[in-house]
Amino acid sequence: MYERKMLGLDDADRIVDAIVAHSRKEKGVPISIAVVDYRGDLIKFVSMDGASWNSKRVAQVKAYSAAKFRRDTSAVAGWMAGLKVQLSDWADPNVTSLGGGVCVWDEQSQPRSIIGAVAVSGWPDPAVDIEYARIGIAAMK
Repeated sequence: MYERKMLGLDDADRIVDAIVAHSRKEKGVPISIAVVDYRGDLIKFVSMDGASWNSKRVAQVKAYSAAKFRRDTSAVAGWMAGLKVQLSDWADPNVTSLGGGVCVWDEQSQPRSIIGAVAVSGWPDPAVDIEYARIGIAAMK
């Protein structure tokens, strides 16, 4: 029998709560946050008051892409260049290589397996989106 861990709603609540609290503490820009399971299916989505309309869709696409490709979205472009493929080659209009989608791993499984992904969108610098996503993931542990 095959058993697999995956993110659930309680996990997603902790992740989102930590990111929103951090953003408020830092007086950051309004952001959108998406948490997906290992298949890329949405578990939870939050858009802070004043978040841009574009950040709402982009957060969901970043999280989906991280889960689908089994890597953080900031690494997708380099990985695809090594394969000599482009995003359009995947025949999936819902993928992106914009940074801000971060994988959540089950480090105890052998080999390690993805249990979901978290994405933040709204900052002009994707490095900040990544930092916020990692803060949320850290709150889960």
